[in-house]
Amino acid sequence: MPDDTQQAVPPVPSPAAGDEPPEHHMHLLGRYYRQVEAGRKTIEVRVATPDRRTIRVGETVVFHDRDTGRELDVIAQRITPYPSFDDLLRSEDTSRINPDGSPDQLLADLRGIYPPAEEALGVLALAFDHRPARPGRPLPMPAEEYAQTVPHHTVYGCLYIRDEHDRPVQLRSVYGSRLWQFPGGNLDAPGEDPLQTARRETVEETGLELTLNTPTLLLTHFLHAGPRQPLNKVGLIFDGGRLTPDQLDRIRLDPAEHDMWAVHDLSTWQELMAPRAFTRLDAIERARHGEGPAYLITHT
Repeated sequence: MPDDTQQAVPPVPSPAAGDEPPEHHMHLLGRYYRQVEAGRKTIEVRVATPDRRTIRVGETVVFHDRDTGRELDVIAQRITPYPSFDDLLRSEDTSRINPDGSPDQLLADLRGIYPPAEEALGVLALAFDHRPARPGRPLPMPAEEYAQTVPHHTVYGCLYIRDEHDRPVQLRSVYGSRLWQFPGGNLDAPGEDPLQTARRETVEETGLELTLNTPTLLLTHFLHAGPRQPLNKVGLIFDGGRLTPDQLDRIRLDPAEHDMWAVHDLSTWQELMAPRAFTRLDAIERARHGEGPAYLITHT
């Protein structure tokens, strides 16, 4: 089977700056258009009429759906001529021409469309892939304007750390409801991503600089806005690993944010924590053991 990078028909020189590359239009029956649309059909077969012989590698081919009038554009990656349909089907991967039919049925369909006199002109296999040929449409509005039309969110990043017995470590907040929390915080430093935020906040809140390469993302948490929180919040909780007794001894809290840290098993944490807060801890543990989804939705 020919290599799709092979250039069986020489390309024309690149158009000069400002020139539009030629477009070649082909109509397809609905079932074949849907195969192209779904990325399943990547070779189109045509007889080598004079206008089809003008197609060059790199030029635009626009397929039109005869049933609906829809259209999509592709780039010609390879154009290979053959003396007959028999020769073409012996060389090409027929599943790329019609993924839903047998080679014998494909041959019968082609000869049902094109009489012998047209096949005698020679036939072409036009291979394409999923790269677009035309530029995209302009966005409906500038990005800055669009940002004002959608709900705003805050983002946080946390590290889920445990002791050597795999018991969760949490910090008690001095604010509001005095919640037990993982080390981490809101993404509020310019240029940071959530993992960088989690690492920075862990240093600030515990004094521990954990040398993590690429920690596992354990949970994505979506928290709906509510009376106490005007914006939706998205949280990413990463696996901070197990801490040694020496690391635990070196925890130094920032009294402006937390006044206590503790290590407990899940049952004890369930007693200490508000139900909604424990839901997140429980979801992380279940996700960490492959027992539940790694996505949690809660409401304030």
